[in-house]
Amino acid sequence: MRLILPLLATIFCVIVSCGSQNSSSWKSPDYEKQNYRKVMVLAKTSDELAQRQLEEATVKLLKNKGVNAITAYNSIEPKDLKSENTFIKKANTLQVDALIVYNFGKVKSEYKRKPSIDANIGVPVKLGIFRGFLGTDIPLAGGNRRVETVNAQVSFYNRSSSSMQWSQSLSGDLKNGTQNLASSFASKSVNKMFEDLLF
Repeated sequence: MRLILPLLATIFCVIVSCGSQNSSSWKSPDYEKQNYRKVMVLAKTSDELAQRQLEEATVKLLKNKGVNAITAYNSIEPKDLKSENTFIKKANTLQVDALIVYNFGKVKSEYKRKPSIDANIGVPVKLGIFRGFLGTDIPLAGGNRRVETVNAQVSFYNRSSSSMQWSQSLSGDLKNGTQNLASSFASKSVNKMFEDLLF
């Protein structure tokens, strides 16, 4: 009994810590690896800049690994989404067999106290799901610093099933700008997809 309690405590800690890591993912037990003609990448955000940055970063990494991928922002038009049949026709025309989708939660903002003197001249500007900053944080010390966290989920779908085949939770902050966050999300996602043998 004395040996079982520490073992159970260790297993519990591992399970809890795994749930909070960005690298945790889920894959359908029914998924079978396939050769896809083309994979489309869609970032579901109303912010066109953020959408382009994330889709392009993901497509670039996939292509570097030998996967034929395209962005949704310059492949799909509103008329292509009128019905499922219309979309399927468009997907057939584009030879798309799989879809990677990024969904976003709300951006969480909090202020973190910097020690000493207030020298912050940054002005936050809302850019949809991502946000940028005008101005500069003067590195003299002092002031409150706004930390913004973006939570997202990336999912993978293919023609073999109507259900999601794979997903991963993502989280990152905007301290280095939207392009860096897009690159980080794309890198984490693509690396995990290959680690989980989707391709």
